[in-house]
This record gives sequence, structure tokens and C-alpha cells, in this order.
Amino acid sequence: STQSTWGLTDDQKNVPITLFEFDHLITQRSIDKETNVDEIMNDKTEYKLEALAEPDVKRVQKGDIIQFQRRGFFICDQVSPYHFFYVPDGHLKHNHLSAMARWGPPPPTLESRKEMAKAPAKPKDKTADKKSAEKEKNTAPALPQQPEGESRKAAIKREKVEAKQLAAAQAEAEAATRAAAAFNKIKDRFGQAPFVQSTTQRTKHFTPIRDLNPSLEGQVITVRARVHTVRCKGRLGFLMLRTTPHTVQAVIAGGPDTPKEAITWLSKLHPESVVELTGTVVLPAEPITAASQQHVELQIQKCFLVSAAPAVLPFQLEDASQPEVVEEKRAFAIQVAMDTKLNCRWLDLRTKANHGIFNLQHRVGALFREYLESQRFVEIHSPKTISSASEGGANVFKLQYFGREAFLAQSPQLYKQMALMCDLERVYEIGPVFRAENSNTHRHLTEFVGLDMEMVINEHYYEVLDVAEELFVFIFNNLNARFPHFLEMVREQYPFTDLVGQVPAEAVTRLGMGIIDEGVVGTDPGKVRNMDVRVLRLEFPVGVDMINTKLESLKPLTRQELLEQYNVTVRNEIEHKQFLKPMSITDDLTTVNEKLLGRLVKEKYGTDFFILDRYPSEVRPFYTMPCPDDTRFTNSYDCFIRGEEIFSGAQRIHDAEMLLQRAASLNVDLTPLKDYVDCFRLGAPPHGGFGVGLERVVMLFLGLPN
Repeated sequence: STQSTWGLTDDQKNVPITLFEFDHLITQRSIDKETNVDEIMNDKTEYKLEALAEPDVKRVQKGDIIQFQRRGFFICDQVSPYHFFYVPDGHLKHNHLSAMARWGPPPPTLESRKEMAKAPAKPKDKTADKKSAEKEKNTAPALPQQPEGESRKAAIKREKVEAKQLAAAQAEAEAATRAAAAFNKIKDRFGQAPFVQSTTQRTKHFTPIRDLNPSLEGQVITVRARVHTVRCKGRLGFLMLRTTPHTVQAVIAGGPDTPKEAITWLSKLHPESVVELTGTVVLPAEPITAASQQHVELQIQKCFLVSAAPAVLPFQLEDASQPEVVEEKRAFAIQVAMDTKLNCRWLDLRTKANHGIFNLQHRVGALFREYLESQRFVEIHSPKTISSASEGGANVFKLQYFGREAFLAQSPQLYKQMALMCDLERVYEIGPVFRAENSNTHRHLTEFVGLDMEMVINEHYYEVLDVAEELFVFIFNNLNARFPHFLEMVREQYPFTDLVGQVPAEAVTRLGMGIIDEGVVGTDPGKVRNMDVRVLRLEFPVGVDMINTKLESLKPLTRQELLEQYNVTVRNEIEHKQFLKPMSITDDLTTVNEKLLGRLVKEKYGTDFFILDRYPSEVRPFYTMPCPDDTRFTNSYDCFIRGEEIFSGAQRIHDAEMLLQRAASLNVDLTPLKDYVDCFRLGAPPHGGFGVGLERVVMLFLGLPN
């Protein structure tokens, strides 16, 4: 860091400067001539400062107050090498008296020193110098001189005030000296921990907070954790220690072996600081409901500060952990704005809810991999920097690649298909996907994690749907059965109802639904594979008909009533009219159409999870296989959770000439994708697959708003 300051000689370039910074140096601690500043140092920052000498001021002197650009004021304590101590701005003028024991009275300002340098020299009075030196030797640091023109009465009043201030400063210094002496006796039990720089190995054993339980009663253990809260009063002190999401209470009581200075030191620990604490495990008389480890607490024997957090955090973790509130209560609730959270995301992610979300996101990916591995799928890793738009579309990020243009992959779609042409038969991938869509909605991301699979089929794309249904039932069931603690961590802040992933068995019978594996053609257009995996399948025209039938009864409802009753958001009257307009069976579903359909499906079939297939040809990619009985539609499908799409898929065209014809009908130029087309010319098995957005699955499974 190159900064500049005045006061160094011309030949002193890039002089090492050490800045010692303290929290509230003047107000919380007195500094005197005997103070070992290294022991109370919070932070030391070394700079190489470029010297900008001024002709009238050749050298910084001990006691000088200077300012390093906008970092604040520093007092020079040592010259060659230079040491400066930070003084908070605002304390400089009002409380400098308490620092006089070390640095003497406030020195003249830079401007006054310049004036003195310009003033003509006065004849030297050796007698006066001798008297002055004698006086300085036998008296306390001098107070500032009486201002010119001050009345005697005002001077007496001022001197009384200054005398009181000096006495208070001296008393404070004496108290600090006594406190330091007392604390010196326990410095092997409380204080700053040695800085960890990999100088030792296996000299300490830390017990995770999550493992603290009544079976450890009486044992002395050490934990490393964050300070969650601190409460000290009199001769009692309580610390709540946290390794998210686990917490345990630690307590200290004053006594012969624990002077009050130890409690005072603990009281000055700031929340979010990292400490190493050694204590005895005891069983409290009553459960400590504020802690996750309710049936144990720690009696503090030692505590060392590993890393200090500032006194003022960007926001309080308790505030960031507050549940979402309804509008009428918003004025009385503390809410942290999203921008504030994202600007200090590393603090925001310490909340229990975010830990739950990230752990569940990890588990969704792991369960996706676990199930497909059990079904003989092979994981692949396709390129993300490619030479042409991966799906021939415009929503692609461009970048420079050694003098030519390259693109970020919109999906691994084409590579998945080409992998099947290598006779891998079943493949999957978990990796980043990039979409240059400036959509700015609650559910779109320009970069997300894609969960993709592709497989060879024998006769029908329903074979892909069979795998998809079993996969998601496996994921949902295991999330609920194996990780309920993570679900509850999220639910505390973001209440949600559990996802219903299958049609209730009684509804299948009551509605007369079709059962595919049994060859049962139902009276209801909805169908399930079998009674063990009861995931609802509806054809696209059926979904459109359900929406159009409902729209007539929705016309009297206001926009607010639509939101409250059907979770449908229309922002203005134009959108309201557009929403109420009946759909054609070849129209694509809008977001509000999807949400309405999700609500209608839940009301009729009792499930939050369903598949819609046979989408219109015009709204699907060029590689989608047309329906043989009606080319207006395709052998494609989307899957929905709580009325929002989580994946799209289809049977793919595996014939090169048909692929070229289909692309031409949609005005898609496949010239840049020649290798992709050619891979189907050497014998290509029929196949299909789908791509899932990981973040969206987690959001909708947990009922999160964003």
C-alpha cells in the first residue's frame, strides 16, 4: 500500500512505518510511560510510505499528531524506525489529556510550526532554559498556556477544569496500572492467543460443540468457536459460543482464582470474534433453552482471543435471522435489506437458515448423483468454453479466446447426446450453466448449477419420465427422512408447508385416473405410472383446458385477490387483461399461467409435483422430436413444483436429415454445429433426457420466495 505523508527528510524514500491501531485507545485505556504497547495491540499494519518532504518541516518528532490521508489521526511514539499509534477522530481534541502521561501536552500544529520556522530567531536565554529544564524535571506535564486576553476569573475557572481533567487522567492511569497488575496474574488464562502460523502440530484437541452432551459431565474440554453473545454483570459472566448452527453457554463467576478483571476482559469480547475456550462440562439445573446444547454448559477456566471482530458489525446476525413479516407488521420489525446482506455475504451466510439451505442444496446434488449411479449412469464433464452457441440461440455470453470469439455453454445438451453416440448409453452431469437472459425475476439466474441426464430409450420417451419420477421421489423422501434438522433450520426463518410429491392413493381411485403400468385407461385425463410411484402426468392441452375453464370465474377478482387466493402476480391492468385472455392449445405457458395451473392441480389432485408433456412444437428447441400423431406438438415435457417449472426435457431427434429439416423450419442455422449433426450419421440410438436447475429445486422444495 503506497500512501504519502509529510515530515520525512528528502533522502528517506519508502521508509518502513508501523501503525498500531487500538479500539477506543483514549476512552477505554490509559497509556503511560510504563505501558507495554505490544501487549494491548489489536492490530499492526506495516506500510511503505512514500516520503514527501516539506522545506520547513524536516522530521516528524515524538508526540507529533499527523494524519495519514483519510485513515485518521496518529501520534508519533518512536522515531527511526517510525511507530505511530492510532487515535480515533473526535477523541483527539477532547481526551488528549489522558495520553499526556506518555506523549506530553498536545504539540503545535503543522501550521504553527511553519510560522515558528519563519519567525526571526530570538536571543537565547540560558538562565531561562536552565529554569525551564529544572521545572520540567520536577513537575507533571504542563497544561496549555493561558490564552492571550483571557480574564483572571476565566483563567481560574479554566485552571480548575484542567486540574480536574488532569487528576481524572492520572486516576485513570493509576487504575489502569492496578488493573494491568491484577490481569498480569491471570494472563496465562485470559488474553490474546498466539497467532497461528503453522508452527506447531497436534498440541491441542478441540471438541466440536455439536458433540457436547451430558455424558461428558466433569470433563475439561476445549472448543474453538465464535462469540455469539456476551452478558457480564458484577462477578458473573455468560458467553454464548457458536459454531453454526450449534451453540453452548459458557459461564464464569468471580472468586479467589478469578479476579473481576478476567470478567471485565470477557465483557469486552465482541460478537462474531473467534475464541479458544477451555472449561469444565457441567449439567445445568434447568435446560438452557437459548442454546442448541440445552443440557450442558461450560464453566470457564481459560479463554483466549484468536481473531477479534469489530465492535460494530455491518448488521446483527439476529436481525438477518428474523422471519419474513407480513406487510402490516413490517413497521415494527427489524429487517436487513437484501443489498446489505449481499454486500457482506460472508456474515449473512452464518445464519442458521442459510446453513440449512446450503446443506440441503448439497444434499440434493448428492442424492441426484446417488440415484443415477445406482441406475448405471456415467458422470461426464463437458466443456463450458465453446466455439459456437451451444443451442444455436442468442441468449449466450460471448468472450475473447486468444484473438477469436468464444461462448459460455448454455447447457451440456449437445455434449450429452454426443456422449450417447459413443455408446455410453446413460450419462449425467452436474455443472455450471450460463444464460444471457436479463430476466430479473425471483427464479432466473444468469449462472446456475445444472443437473442434467440423457439416456438411450427402447420405445417411448415415457422411459425417461419413469427415471425422472423415481429420481425425484427418491430425492424428496430422503431429504425428509435423513435431513429433517436442516429443514427445521430453514423453517424457523422461512416457514413452509411440506412438499407433497405424489397423488394420494385415494385420489387416484376417487378421480378414476389412468394407471400406465397396469394398462388402465381412466375417466380422468390425469394418469400415474403405478400405485407405488404416483407422480401426476398431464398432457399440455389438458393443462390449457384447466386454465381456460378457471379463467371465467377469476374475472371478478382483483389483482390482490388473485395473489392471495391463487399466488398469481399481475403488476398492472394490461397484465391483468392479458392473463384473463383464454389460451390457445399451441400457446406457451406464462409464469402466471404456470402458477395458476399449479394451484388448480393441488386443489384437484392433492400434489405439488407434476409433469406436463406434449408441448407445442413452436416453443421447443430444434432438436425436439415431433409427435407422430400431431406435428403441432412434440415428445417433450416439463416438470413443476408448487406451480413453477424445475426441468425441461424431451425425446431428441436422432436422425441427421430430420434434425436439419426441423432446424430449418424454426430458422435455426446448424452450420456452426456441423459436428453435432454429423455424430448422428454413423448410427444413432433413440434417446431423451432433461436438465434441472439445482437452485430452483431447492427454492421450490423449501417454498422460498427467491
